[in-house]
Amino acid sequence: MFTGIKKWFHRNRDYFKSRRARFQASIYHLLHQDPVETQIFAHRGSKSNRPENTLAAFAESIRVGADGIELDVHLTKDGQLVVIHDESIDRTTNGTGLVRNLTFSEIRNYSAGAWFDKDYVTEKIPLLSEVLDLLIQMQFTGVLNVEIKTDKFQYVGIEKMTSDLLTSQHYPFSHIYCSFNLESLQRLSELEPGADLCLLMSTSEQKIKLALQTDYITHLHPRLDWLQKNSNHLKQLTKPLRPWTLNNDVDMYFAFNHHLAGFMTDYPALAVEIKKRYNQKK
Repeated sequence: MFTGIKKWFHRNRDYFKSRRARFQASIYHLLHQDPVETQIFAHRGSKSNRPENTLAAFAESIRVGADGIELDVHLTKDGQLVVIHDESIDRTTNGTGLVRNLTFSEIRNYSAGAWFDKDYVTEKIPLLSEVLDLLIQMQFTGVLNVEIKTDKFQYVGIEKMTSDLLTSQHYPFSHIYCSFNLESLQRLSELEPGADLCLLMSTSEQKIKLALQTDYITHLHPRLDWLQKNSNHLKQLTKPLRPWTLNNDVDMYFAFNHHLAGFMTDYPALAVEIKKRYNQKK
């Protein structure tokens, strides 16, 4: 019986906490009349309703009107830039192995959508170049946020290869880079002076200070829980924020109310709708 009461208490506590947060957000909204320009980035594409980091997920992001698209880049054994989040293909394909130990042709033997739903069994892990072609084809004019995945493995030359591809022609969209690895961002600052370079972090105060002190870091990309913990100190920061990952209306209203530069979300369609409603009340 005690266990049941305890569960009831926690369930209702979270419910009323959520209601209070919504009320506070709506009051803040009414008191601040400036239209919001906070950019909505589809996190690994529209990963809430499409298999993450696939062409289907990116196409859906564009269809619903996301301002930006976030994706992750690794390097295969034969030096191909592929778009996948994890260091291995185990979680998001029906194959196994580390990306760095597999050739691109080997990776293409596996489905990158079957794990998500049978309707996406034909989806494959795409090349970064294939994603760029899709964005051109769909006339995307937003911002492409490329995460360089060197926080666990050092892919020799990945920064230059990525930069060379993204600067090889004039694209109708702009691009920025983010990484947990400060060395990768430093290399990119030398390859593309003036590029937006964003340091990813979870909750490390030391990393926040380092990012604020590093000249070539233009934006901070902290995890949501750091944002919530430090909500009263955001105005003191000297660099713009794009937190990850905001997936409910309360957190999205928080981002809009504080006029953050942008945020990552698995639910771009929801975020676009909330932003539209938010600005209609101005």
